[in-house]
Amino acid sequence: RRLLPAALVCFLIVSALSAFVLLPDAYWFYGRSLLSALLLYANIFFYSTGGYFSSPSLEKPLLHTWSLAVEDQFYLTWPLLLFVLAPRVSRRSLIAIGLAGVAVSLFYAELQIAGDPEFAFFLLPARAWELLGGAVLALSVPWFALSRNAAGAAGGAGAAMIASNFALLSPDTHFPGLGALPACLGTVLVVASGLTQQTLVTRVLSLKPVVFIGLISYSLYLWHWPLIALVSYRLERPLNAGEAAAVVAASVAIAVTSWRYVERPFRAHQPYGGTAAMLSDGRFVLASLVGIFTASCIAAVLKIEKGFPQRYDARVRPVLEQMVAGNPSRKSCDGYQNIFSNDSVCNFGRKKTAADSYEVALFGDSLADHWSPLVAKYAEERNFAGRQVTNGGCGLLFGVKIPAWPPAKSQECVSYQTEAMKFIAANPCLKVAVISGFWEKWLGRLEHPEQRTDVPGPASIAEAEGRTAPAFDKAMSETVRVFTSRGIKVLLIGQIPTYPVLPVRCLVKNLKNGSDPSACGMTRMAATKQLKRSNEALLRAAAVASGVSVSLPVNFMCQELWCSPVLQGVFLYKNGGHVNEFGAAIVRPFIEFPELH
Repeated sequence: RRLLPAALVCFLIVSALSAFVLLPDAYWFYGRSLLSALLLYANIFFYSTGGYFSSPSLEKPLLHTWSLAVEDQFYLTWPLLLFVLAPRVSRRSLIAIGLAGVAVSLFYAELQIAGDPEFAFFLLPARAWELLGGAVLALSVPWFALSRNAAGAAGGAGAAMIASNFALLSPDTHFPGLGALPACLGTVLVVASGLTQQTLVTRVLSLKPVVFIGLISYSLYLWHWPLIALVSYRLERPLNAGEAAAVVAASVAIAVTSWRYVERPFRAHQPYGGTAAMLSDGRFVLASLVGIFTASCIAAVLKIEKGFPQRYDARVRPVLEQMVAGNPSRKSCDGYQNIFSNDSVCNFGRKKTAADSYEVALFGDSLADHWSPLVAKYAEERNFAGRQVTNGGCGLLFGVKIPAWPPAKSQECVSYQTEAMKFIAANPCLKVAVISGFWEKWLGRLEHPEQRTDVPGPASIAEAEGRTAPAFDKAMSETVRVFTSRGIKVLLIGQIPTYPVLPVRCLVKNLKNGSDPSACGMTRMAATKQLKRSNEALLRAAAVASGVSVSLPVNFMCQELWCSPVLQGVFLYKNGGHVNEFGAAIVRPFIEFPELH
């Protein structure tokens, strides 16, 4: 009665607001996230759609519902466990089981932080210990008899521990493992201190303004992030201090309204201070089912209609439809586990028989995957049997351990290298290998292994100018050798110019006004500087090995002074760093494949 009505009202209103703010790709993703929030698996959804292909957080108005899903999953698990165990074991045994759960979950969180931090952040097994702390405290109430001094000390220590987390947390903190322990333990102490005594902390927490914040806290939780996300998305940047203050004020105002007119009527017998009766259980269930069904229908329609590009006029719609079209075979073909499966989908060009060999293949990470439609066109032109052999987040660089992060991803990349090598050995008639990737990232990480950012800053002027990258050059040389030593020609495709924020709004505005959409790109100088290190490294690799050619997108995506996200009337990008299906196909004439004899 507290959680569902306010959430449904929030979801329905945010869905309507998003129709006026979110572009089709983001609105399509919103529909999927809405369904996950309704079905209590938002944490699983955001975990599975995060990472390498994740859109920025400010494009996800329901991102915050991951934590509500974690709580709901706990609320459905712990009471069921109590229902089974309570008649059979003592309260002390239940407390021992709860403490054991805290220890196991905390230990598991620490393990996952080292291997898969996003799993630790989003999913219940690594979060359960935080909630179990409160469960153990609740079971322990009959034995609490703290003196006034002990209660005061516990409350003060707890408040200090909570406050300390503000100073202790950093990007390198083990969170939500040991880094979350001070706040959680501090909360347990604060609650425990007020169970039998009035302390300074409990008196502060009992002040009417503080209690009121508690009353509206759930509605404030529901509304704060959608407002931040939608406003930031509309502005195409994070909020400044004044804007943030205005959004916070609006969030509080909406939260008060939601608490007063949504939460209270479903929970109180006198919702408005009058004599109205609380909605009966039967009517409440019926109203809830209607609300869930309505929101689910909205989610389904948004997914089916790809975010409704029909909202825009005929001049704009083609661009938005192009933007949401990625490589259609990525789901079936990308990933080391798919390299020797799904041939019916992943075989482009001439169909290969079981005893036959592929003649052209595409290797690399997601910045190779997005070229699949391009390589498919080449295979069709030459009547070659072609195959996608990519793995998102893993570059193809033989002879080195791919410096992916987290460590679990690095191990995945080891598996990709192994399977890619098996594929090469299994296809003796392979004539052309197309290799592409997030070259700036891999170059940066190989040259600066101590850094985890995608594009570390250059260590020297020479590196910044693309004159030296010894670790990357060595890895690229070995990778090229693996193919050329077998008589396989190699095409290296450079990285596309990357946008921190894709200039779609500028494009939509210019198309509506009849202005030149090319003006929404970046300068050629900026694009050249952005890609100089990796482009120079690819050219060096081709210069020292026969049978290797290089195509650099900056040369055909940029004119004399300006780089445009539009080429020959086609919008090239799916997001800031990947081309879409139409973009990959339209650049085919500009890609110089190696000569075959």
